Amino acid sequence: MLLNMSNNLLQRIVSAVLLLPPVLATVYFGGWWFIGLLALGAFLMAAEWSKLVISPSIMVGSLLGFVVIGALVVIKEYAIEAHDFIIAGLLVALVSYAVIRTGIAKTLGWWLLGVAYVSLPVMAMWWLHTVNPLLVLWVFLIVWGTDIGGYFAGKSIGGPKLAPRISPKKTWAGLLGGMSLAALASFVLWLLYPFLPYAIPVVVAAAGLAVWAQIGDLVESGIKRSFGVKDSGGLIPGHGGLLDRVDGLVFVAPAVALLVNNFPLLLGAG
Repeated sequence: MLLNMSNNLLQRIVSAVLLLPPVLATVYFGGWWFIGLLALGAFLMAAEWSKLVISPSIMVGSLLGFVVIGALVVIKEYAIEAHDFIIAGLLVALVSYAVIRTGIAKTLGWWLLGVAYVSLPVMAMWWLHTVNPLLVLWVFLIVWGTDIGGYFAGKSIGGPKLAPRISPKKTWAGLLGGMSLAALASFVLWLLYPFLPYAIPVVVAAAGLAVWAQIGDLVESGIKRSFGVKDSGGLIPGHGGLLDRVDGLVFVAPAVALLVNNFPLLLGAG
């Protein structure tokens, strides 16, 4: 048991070491490099989403991917504000949920939900990069801090389960560990590059967004559980599929975009 856990942890570390430099490089260089990263991520997420909830067909996944990339192009060319595409995405999600609940056109409903699920974080990340690339790095640090802090605190402390029916391994200690590391990483980033005027709002927001990231993780776990699937894919050794790695980012990126665009005072800006 210990050996298996060690192997899994080693796979996670190796995967992170290999993937981190190119991701950070595209954030740094921006432009078409960052667009390329977002486009690749959108297609991979769309493919996994289609295989998970709709059909393993490449055509279905590609169609979903093209729709998401089209949405990215629209926001890039027409400089749409964050609250506009977030509201549009949430409306699509609500319509898709209603369609799924009726049971009449479930496939269409899941496809529409995939459009919202994939496009919202992609568009939010692009919008944040146009405002300040450090905001993109902040999103990554919040999500990574939540995952890493949650993993080690959950393993070492254990204790009461957070949501045993959805994700049996997650604990309240893991959530607190994730909040703490996300806040600490955000504070260190602020010390190095003060991307917002004050440190305290950054730290408090990071802790709150860590909870939101955990909710995103639980939502994706609930979707997988409803389809009887453990991982969304096997793209990243030790981590599962891309959807398994960005479930927190799906929720955090739009939330940060909304805070920056509409509620800057909460971040000590504006």
